[in-house]
Amino acid sequence: DLLADGRRAASPLLQAGPVAAVLFDYGLTLVHFERPVAAIEGAQDAIASCIEAAGHPRPDVALLRNAVHDRVESEVAAHEASGALEEIDVAGLEQRAFADIGLNLDESLRDQCSVLAQEAWWDGVRLYPDATAALRALRERGLRVGVCSNAAYRSASMHQQLAHIGLDALLDAAVFSGEVGWRKPSPRLFEAALRALGARADETVFVGDRLREDIRGAAAVGMRTVHIVRDGSPLPALPSDSAAEAVIRSLSELPALLLATSRL
Repeated sequence: DLLADGRRAASPLLQAGPVAAVLFDYGLTLVHFERPVAAIEGAQDAIASCIEAAGHPRPDVALLRNAVHDRVESEVAAHEASGALEEIDVAGLEQRAFADIGLNLDESLRDQCSVLAQEAWWDGVRLYPDATAALRALRERGLRVGVCSNAAYRSASMHQQLAHIGLDALLDAAVFSGEVGWRKPSPRLFEAALRALGARADETVFVGDRLREDIRGAAAVGMRTVHIVRDGSPLPALPSDSAAEAVIRSLSELPALLLATSRL
């Protein structure tokens, strides 16, 4: 909206005061994933070779994929669907899955296998076209920018994934549930992300695609919230029980919402 003197009216998000920081959900907010079938298959072959090189019998690649990779993926998905707040122990899931096919791997070897499995998924990460420009615009205006995401898998690999797609250079902090032990909407994960970002909840906006985990969870710890709806479904009316102060279809809409009144 324009004021009489040609300035843009301040966004409702700024009614509670200036914004100093923005936290983003990761999947379906900044990136989406396409299953990298060939890369997953290649990783299983590399894992089999890694296990063989450590002195174990070489496992069948199809068995590894079905009994370890797909089993762990299924158990993680079931845990996510349950709505549990405490994060699942993926390393423990992997260790048990290997043991059930007769492979008792030490922690170091199991972790090497986990690295290979996680790096395969880098081939499936797709950065939304609007993400980079939005993050850059916010940081250029002096806002601190971070990621707060439910991601149960190996935390070091998640941080390396950010570097792989070039997001690390545009972020001041990133916190994943796998390193905190708690999932959104648990306040423990949001509070860990705020500490990492060096920001207070009342000066921070959270942007995410899920109402329970992102919007209501962030609002419960005192953050202002923006709901991003990328799937083309009708935008919910505001105000609503979503707890979102704004709803957007693209991150390109975000910088204008977070700026104080400014001349066009």
